[in-house]
Amino acid sequence: MATQQVFSIFKTPYTFRSASYDPTPINDISGGTTVDLSLSSISDTAAKNSDQVDLGASHPDEFRVMAAIEWHAAVVAGGRVDFYWSPSHNSVVTDGNPGRPDGTDGAYTGDGASVSSSVQQLQYIGSMITTNYLGVQIASIGVFSPEARYGQLIVVNGSGTTLCGNDDVESAVVMIPVAPDIQAAA
Repeated sequence: MATQQVFSIFKTPYTFRSASYDPTPINDISGGTTVDLSLSSISDTAAKNSDQVDLGASHPDEFRVMAAIEWHAAVVAGGRVDFYWSPSHNSVVTDGNPGRPDGTDGAYTGDGASVSSSVQQLQYIGSMITTNYLGVQIASIGVFSPEARYGQLIVVNGSGTTLCGNDDVESAVVMIPVAPDIQAAA
């Protein structure tokens, strides 16, 4: 019986960022398809959602997520920024969205009761645990499997300070699709 090896193929990423994104090379995590998401001025305990994105009728099962967040004010070590996914089977951006994001880049209020209760209806991706470094912090957030073709990224600030101040020129979130590649062992 022939043995096989499984390799990972990294596909074209999705970069969630604002139109003003213009990072220095050392902080650039972007590439691929751009999706609107302004990360500026997210106060502590507040959240934002991205535009809805179409991952395609056929897409890899696994996505790896990284984030670069620019801090303009003192940030406390051990704070957190949480990342969630709202999967949807509906191409209409306002319809069929768990946690009730509105489908366009902007403030996320969920179902209106509270952000903390609404995010419980979403797919949790992971968190950036902050250090006290004032500048751009880059972190691996997590790996997840989107449950539907369409979806929106939700970012919840729990860092204790405002995210990105009033500009987000060096802040972005990248979702990298990873497809398995099965090959016969040499």
